[in-house]
Amino acid sequence: MLNNVNDVSITTDMWTSDSTKSYITVTCHFIYNDNLYSPVIATREVCESHTGENIASALSYIFNEWNITHKIVTIVSDSGANIKNAINEHLKKYHHPCVAHTLNLSVNDAINKNTELLQVLKTCRAIVGHFKHSSSATEKLREFQKQMGLPELKVKQDVSTRWNSCLIMVERLIEIKNPISAAMSSLRRAPNCLTATEWDLIADCAPILKPFEHMTSELSGEKYPTLSLVIPLIRGLQYTVKNIKPDTHAGILLQNTLLDVVARRLGSLEKNSIVAKSTFLDPRLKKLHLDLLIMQTILKNG
Repeated sequence: MLNNVNDVSITTDMWTSDSTKSYITVTCHFIYNDNLYSPVIATREVCESHTGENIASALSYIFNEWNITHKIVTIVSDSGANIKNAINEHLKKYHHPCVAHTLNLSVNDAINKNTELLQVLKTCRAIVGHFKHSSSATEKLREFQKQMGLPELKVKQDVSTRWNSCLIMVERLIEIKNPISAAMSSLRRAPNCLTATEWDLIADCAPILKPFEHMTSELSGEKYPTLSLVIPLIRGLQYTVKNIKPDTHAGILLQNTLLDVVARRLGSLEKNSIVAKSTFLDPRLKKLHLDLLIMQTILKNG
């Protein structure tokens, strides 16, 4: 099938296995007979140091193996200096940053700058960890859920590498606030429960983070092109977050930090001619009002 297409795009990522071995995975995206295909064409171990030259060598070997080097229009990856150097300087291909990855970094930045929120999240993790590792605590939670006529929902543990799992953890705690508070009060050995102020804090911050989860989900679609959605999603994200009215100091700080970091990390994409053109040409967005800045970008770059 690849032999019959003229243009392809590449997404690539480097990752580390549980045994601390480094790998690079390459996915090839192309349209054939009006259908979008995205096969993974390689996952290879990278034994050498991750210099731009070595990464380029690993990618070049894969591209040559599939005979697609001359067909590559763009390569999408995170914004690490070495991978960008490999793509731009060694492979001489156009590099586009992964917007979902940039969004993930933005949220992590904002959370890590919020000391008050970090402390409450630490308490949340202790609570969740206790119920994850104690069958008696889990049974007590189930008993109170039955007494209150509520669904038997379990706590959800977050993963340090994925901020949205932190949101999922917090949302579940809010959902089972009454039964888990009652269960912890009845247990002899349990970590401190959240105070009323801390419950208010996570209830204040969760809605601010939710739009970022929605945007990440939209950008992670596999059955439709996503580049044209970047500008509308950034605009929608900024509008939604800006119009939330947090009550707590942590909520206000989170909101302001997120708006600042999004403008700093993602704002330049509105001036990117390729992103602007894709938005302009997408028939799904034909009724979208494109402001003067985007139109100037399109006209200036042809």
